[in-house]
Amino acid sequence: MEKKNCIFYLPYPLSKTGNRARQLRPRKMLMAFRELGYSVFLIQGYSDKRKKRIKMLKGLIASGTTFDFMYGECNTEPLQLSDPDHLPRHFGMDFRFFRYLKVQGIPMGIFYGDVYWKFPVYRESLSFWKYQTALFFYRSELKKYAALLNRLFIPDKGMGKYLDMDGQILCPLPPGGDPAGDPVHKDYSARDFKEEPLEIFYVGGIQSFYRIEKLLEAIFDLETVRLTLCVREDEWENKKESFEPLLTDRISIVHKNDDELDEFYRKADLGSLIFEPDEYRNMAQPVKAYEYLCHGLPVLASSGTAIGEFVEKTGYGWTVDCETGVIREMLRSITEHPEWLEEKREKAYRAIPDNLWTARARKAAEELK
Repeated sequence: MEKKNCIFYLPYPLSKTGNRARQLRPRKMLMAFRELGYSVFLIQGYSDKRKKRIKMLKGLIASGTTFDFMYGECNTEPLQLSDPDHLPRHFGMDFRFFRYLKVQGIPMGIFYGDVYWKFPVYRESLSFWKYQTALFFYRSELKKYAALLNRLFIPDKGMGKYLDMDGQILCPLPPGGDPAGDPVHKDYSARDFKEEPLEIFYVGGIQSFYRIEKLLEAIFDLETVRLTLCVREDEWENKKESFEPLLTDRISIVHKNDDELDEFYRKADLGSLIFEPDEYRNMAQPVKAYEYLCHGLPVLASSGTAIGEFVEKTGYGWTVDCETGVIREMLRSITEHPEWLEEKREKAYRAIPDNLWTARARKAAEELK
C-alpha cells in the first residue's frame, strides 16, 4: 500500500488537553488524519520552533520524501503576530514556506475560524495603533492566502461574505465529534416527565456573547424540566452573580472536561444550543453541537443561527425563536410527547458517520488532493 504523508501546520503550541475550540480542534484533526492512515509531519509552536521544523521538512523533501498536502489551522491573531508578545519575528517566514510548498506542487489548505476583527467589538478592545497594526496584518494575510492556498476552510458558508476572496477557494469545514460507543437506549414510550423530569444538558461558555439567559428563564417555573450547566469554573465565578436570580434547585452547575462528560451525555434527554441570535451566530458552528450529535443527543437550537440551520437539515432536534415563552412552550410540548425524543435520537444516530472528526479530515484531504 502506498504510504500517505501530510503536513500539519499550527502557529502555536499544540495543546494535549483543553476543550476550548482553539485547543480542541487542531488536536482532534491531527488525530483524525493519523486515524485515516497518514504519517503526519507536524510543524507547530511559536516562530522559533516552526523555523526549525520547516528546515527539517525541506531536508526530507530534498531527500525524496513526498507529501500529499498541507493542512493548517490559524490562530485568533494574524499569523505573523502569533508569538506570545505579538512581535513579527522571522517576518514573512510562514509565507515564504507556503510559496516553497506551492513550487513543490504540494496543495495547501488552512482553517480560518475567526473574523472577530471585522466586528466593532474587536476595534473597541484595542488602542488605535494596535488596532491599525492588527488590521494591516489581517488584510495582507488574506491576500497572501488567496494567492497561495488551494482551499481556505471556514466553519460555515456564512463567513464567506466577510472574506474578500474568490468563492472557489472557500470550503466549509465545521467541527466534528468523536464516536460515543454503544447507543443510549431509553424507553420514552413509558416515560412520565412528571415523575422523572426532562434532563437538559448544556456544555460550553457563558460569556456575554453566548447569552443563554432565555433558556434559564424558560425553565424557571417548569417543574417537569431539569438542567445541568457544564461551564468553566473561572467563567462561572465571574458570571454567577448575574445568573443567581435565574437559578432553581432543578439547575445543577458542574465543571467537567473531556471523558468526564460522558456520564452527562448519557443521562441527558436533550442538549441545548439556545443562544440569542446575532450577526456572528450566522456563521458560528460550536463544537458542542457535534458532540451532542455524536452522542445521539437530540437538541433544541435557536432559529436564525448557522447551527439552527444545521439542526433543521439533519432533523436531530428542534429550532425555536430565542424567546422565553416560545422556548417554554416547546419544552412543555416535548414533555407531553416523549416519543418525539426517540424519533430525533434515531436521526442523530444516522447522521453520526458524516459528522465525525475523521469525516472532517477525510473531507479536507479530498479537497486538497
